[in-house]
Amino acid sequence: MVEYNSPRGPQLTDPKGFSLVEVIAAMAAGLVVVGAALQALFYFQREFARQHEWMVQQQDVRLGLELFELELRLASSKSLSVVLPDVVEFTANVSGLMTNTTGPIAAGQTTLTVEDGRGWPDNKPVSVCWNNQCEQFILARAGQRNLLTLVQAVTRSIPSGALVMVMNRVRYYSRPDERGILRWLRQIDGGASVIAGPITQFTLRYQDARGRPTMNPEVVHSVVVEIALPGRAAKETRQVSLRT
Repeated sequence: MVEYNSPRGPQLTDPKGFSLVEVIAAMAAGLVVVGAALQALFYFQREFARQHEWMVQQQDVRLGLELFELELRLASSKSLSVVLPDVVEFTANVSGLMTNTTGPIAAGQTTLTVEDGRGWPDNKPVSVCWNNQCEQFILARAGQRNLLTLVQAVTRSIPSGALVMVMNRVRYYSRPDERGILRWLRQIDGGASVIAGPITQFTLRYQDARGRPTMNPEVVHSVVVEIALPGRAAKETRQVSLRT
């Protein structure tokens, strides 16, 4: 209220005796404290989000490495088709489709009698193995209950009990997306999916049986993969031995 009888003239005060200037100063100080608290809160939220994103990326890389190791162990040096510093491609039975022949197959036949051929897609390569030897064929049509039909005829007789497997073409590689962000990808039978990203490095090194570097697919015995994440000096490394 305004006091007109004061010898010093009019003065602004509240009922408790605080001046308006003091109230404004207190409010300003309170706003400074609230602003600092909000700034700290936003900082910790951003830091938490950044840490969470990095943990998710690291988990994706580790899960991807486990899948990479599992599938590459199913391959052999003879099944490697591409060996580059950032690409490896091979064929292996990663789909789990396999069965056995239930009777002998004579040379010249284009059908295999099997235990169960259901769910086998057409145009897929299949491997038939017996007595430490294998032959490759292509399915002419989708598999049936007890029958697989081949595009080409069998060139030599196959005994009963031979192992028949669908061979999938698997490719692990890195590639930048449309924004230039490097990602690690997996492709199986032509269909690609992102394993992890963003990453800063995906490197493959190939070794022969003596541990010497090589780029010859026919003598590759193991593959060393290294992956680096943004802002991290440490790399995720895994060495995988191929099936002998």
